[in-house]
Amino acid sequence: MEGDVFVTIKSHQTYIEAKWSGHITSCDIITASRVYLSLMQTHDCPDKLLNDKTDVTGDWSDANDWMEFEWLPQAVFAGLRFMAHVYSSNMFSRLSARDLYLRVTPRLQMQNFNNREEGLHWLLTCLPSEQEEEVR
Repeated sequence: MEGDVFVTIKSHQTYIEAKWSGHITSCDIITASRVYLSLMQTHDCPDKLLNDKTDVTGDWSDANDWMEFEWLPQAVFAGLRFMAHVYSSNMFSRLSARDLYLRVTPRLQMQNFNNREEGLHWLLTCLPSEQEEEVR
């Protein structure tokens, strides 16, 4: 339904959190990813994203080509280094997430998790490599 909220993006001190809900589509993924990219390009944002899809259903795998070839290069250029993805229990959403993981690693350090706490713990312990530190 038009106007429904399907994602909330919240900035924390050391990471950005995208909390998804409801039945999502590939169009929803692309729309939210564009907003996140714009946020990264216009503000000094953390290099970590907690992408929590615990409460979603839906197959969004059709967005993965766009995510891989359009969004990912721009997001990495804007500073994104780490993404913790929290799986939904919905099989179609999990398959979409697994496909995305295979497409974005190793350019982006991404891990999939079954719960938010594990994903957040991993994300907060990620440190840039020495090579990345030298570039900054």
